[in-house]
Amino acid sequence: MDISAKPLRDRGMRVTPQRAHVWRVLAESGAHLSAEEIWERARDVLPGMELSTVYRSLDALREADLVVESRLSDGPALFEARASAHPHLVCERCGKISHLEASPEVNRGLLAAFAAGSTSFEVRELHVVARGICAECLGREEVEPPAGA
Repeated sequence: MDISAKPLRDRGMRVTPQRAHVWRVLAESGAHLSAEEIWERARDVLPGMELSTVYRSLDALREADLVVESRLSDGPALFEARASAHPHLVCERCGKISHLEASPEVNRGLLAAFAAGSTSFEVRELHVVARGICAECLGREEVEPPAGA
C-alpha cells in the first residue's frame, strides 16, 4: 500500500502534514485502529496534534474513499486504510480481526441481496461481521486440558 501522500493528491485532497501522517499511520499499520490509537502513534511525529484533528483528518480520508470506518464490537469505531467495504471476521476469544477476502463481485452480490430484500430502503453500504473463534484459539483449545482436569 502506498504510504506517501500521493493517494491523497490523486483524489484531489488538500494535503496537510496532519492528514498525510494520519494516512501514513493507517497505511503502514495495515490494522484496524481507533482514532485514539492513531492519535497516540501520530503524536510521536507531530507532538502538537490534537485528537480533534485526527477525527477531522479521518473524516476527510473517509470521504475520499481512502479509509473505511467500521464498528466491529461494542468499542469505538475502527478505521483502516482500505477503499472498499469488506467482510470482517472477529474472534470472540482474542479479539483478533481479519478479513474475509472476497472478490468485488461477491461484495456487490451481498449488497444486491440486501437491496433486493427491501423496496422501501436504498442500501448504500453494507458491513458484514462474522463472529467466531479464530484458528489460533481453536488450536490452543485442542492443546489445553479442560478446566478442573
